[in-house]
Amino acid sequence: MMSFIPYSVLLIALALLFIAVPYLRFRPSDNSIDPEIRRRKNREVYESSLAELEKDQAEGVISVDEFEKLKTELSRSFLRDMDAIDGRVTQSNGGPRKLVPVLSLLFIPIFSYGIYELVGSARDLELPKIFQTLNTAESAEEQRAGFLRLAEVLEERFERKPDDIQNGYMLGTLYIQLEDFNSAINTFELLIGELEDGPDKATVLGQLAQAMYLDAGSSLTSDLQSVIERAMTMNSNEQAIMSILGFESFMQQDFRQAVFYWRRQLSQLNGNSEQALALRDRISTIEALLPPETAEVVDDGGASVTLVIDVDDSVRDLVDASMRLFVYARSPDFPMPLAAVNLVQPEFPFEITLTDANAMTPAAKLSSASQVYVGARLSRSGVANAQAGDIEAESDTFDLDSLEDKISISISKVVQ
Repeated sequence: MMSFIPYSVLLIALALLFIAVPYLRFRPSDNSIDPEIRRRKNREVYESSLAELEKDQAEGVISVDEFEKLKTELSRSFLRDMDAIDGRVTQSNGGPRKLVPVLSLLFIPIFSYGIYELVGSARDLELPKIFQTLNTAESAEEQRAGFLRLAEVLEERFERKPDDIQNGYMLGTLYIQLEDFNSAINTFELLIGELEDGPDKATVLGQLAQAMYLDAGSSLTSDLQSVIERAMTMNSNEQAIMSILGFESFMQQDFRQAVFYWRRQLSQLNGNSEQALALRDRISTIEALLPPETAEVVDDGGASVTLVIDVDDSVRDLVDASMRLFVYARSPDFPMPLAAVNLVQPEFPFEITLTDANAMTPAAKLSSASQVYVGARLSRSGVANAQAGDIEAESDTFDLDSLEDKISISISKVVQ
């Protein structure tokens, strides 16, 4: 901020020089001579010049047409000079015109400062200093003071530019860190109105869901569930949503489902980030405590579909024991799986039944759809999203209500 001041002063000074230098160097003509004498002299010069032209025309130096043109030009010059003499007589020495440069010298810095305050970014120059303060904070109080000051700067910036998505997102996440969940919710809701459906909007919806979840005391409200569903239609593995669902499953002591969500969250993270490393450790710790996975059917009275899954001989050499098996059922009208299971690779052929108990969210279950298709994917990365090198298969769409037989699929397609 301090380096900005001398540069701005220098630029304003240069601008002022464009007015001050001509003004100081200007020397007004001497108006002390009697105007009548000046008129007489001007007339004498005109008459003398006209006589010269008549002489040149008489001697054939210039033609008649040239004489008429030069005479007209001389007459116009004479009239302009006479008008100028009369104009100077009516003007008072000094007058309002002399005030214009002086007023400009005062107006330029005031106008420049006002415009910069309105549309400039001088306050943004404080951000590096704030970040430096946060990095060198030696106590929680100093750090919080830095975050509060950062929030003030971002708030002012967001008021000036409400369509600045990056600034608004930073402000919203900062509100969450400061535990001002209501302000975070308001900020993210404003951002959502500026975004078209897609991954970016899903990310903002994920942060909105996190703020709502914390504001509700870590409980899934109906409004929050609606936000979660909106986000998952744009990105079924949105990491903040997966984090919420994973934590909620963990609190319900459904540890296998919690791991399922956290693996999907992991697929959205930079594999070398601290968050990803911590999440892997958490998953490994919980999986070590879980009993061996089975395909046991839970009969909850809802819809169900039984799959018989095998691996085609053409890709059997590509399968290794480290690959995980993802089995799912989807609706053609809904992007998020209606049922999904994540398993250690079983011995093929393998039979499994998907039911409403395998739903990813309470609002989207097998029994909520009339037509579905099923699929199975052997994943090398251990994440739900298809990655290059995975091997998969999907069935055709079928009517769930009229299904009587098992669905057989053969894993054969290598994901490119």
